[in-house]
Amino acid sequence: MQYKLGFLGAGAMAGAILDNAIDNADTLGISPDALAVYDIDVAKREFYAKKGVSIAGTAAELFKSCEIVLLGVKPQYYAAILAEVGEYSCKAIASIMAGVKISTLRKIVGNEMGIIRIMPNMPCRIGEGMSALAFDKTDKDTAAFVTAVFGACGKTIVISEDKFDAVTSISGSGPAYVYLFAAGLIKGGMEGGLTEAEARLLALQTLKGASMLAAADDTALDTLVDRVCSKGGTTIEAIDYYRAADLPGIIGEGVRRCREKSKLLSDKL
Repeated sequence: MQYKLGFLGAGAMAGAILDNAIDNADTLGISPDALAVYDIDVAKREFYAKKGVSIAGTAAELFKSCEIVLLGVKPQYYAAILAEVGEYSCKAIASIMAGVKISTLRKIVGNEMGIIRIMPNMPCRIGEGMSALAFDKTDKDTAAFVTAVFGACGKTIVISEDKFDAVTSISGSGPAYVYLFAAGLIKGGMEGGLTEAEARLLALQTLKGASMLAAADDTALDTLVDRVCSKGGTTIEAIDYYRAADLPGIIGEGVRRCREKSKLLSDKL
């Protein structure tokens, strides 16, 4: 094959993965021209051509010239695009399309193709993402390379595909939950007299630092909560209110609803 990895589509998520692959090409053991992309947007093709990425003229050309093809198009479009490809010369396809199961892709590409399903999230844009990967009929070298590509975007976890709806409800959709909580912190800070810029800095850095501290060891989260609180102090006032309002239960219910919706959409694709 002429290229190691091809990108079918270079939208927000696929483009973020491609950008990180370019920036970490040396670590991945490739050069930027070992990457290829096809997107219907001419401006995107020109943008990546300037970065040294090879440009395919058609989707079919991408599949014929790449060892691995990453499907980064919207789920509602992939079937029509793949139907036009006709011949799959690549060793494996990797899909970041939400809700599209390996078995669904298998019906299109046949039984011999290696298939990798990935659920990344938007912090991949800054190399701080979380990506879950599931492999089917994928050789070790291909699996290692694809894992390394997503490792350049943040953290990775290899799990069975039957857990992907749960992954969607936590890491896939999770950034939106964090942004909503951050908005509440900022609003509360502004009501206390802070400017929006001051409250935003205080809230976002606190979320970042608290997450990094929690990830630094295996201390139970309830223990970390207690370490910040002191009896009769200020923090416990907010924590007691959140617990009385069952904030953990509210969050859990939202996660459940997201997970069930993910299952429903997957069954339709």
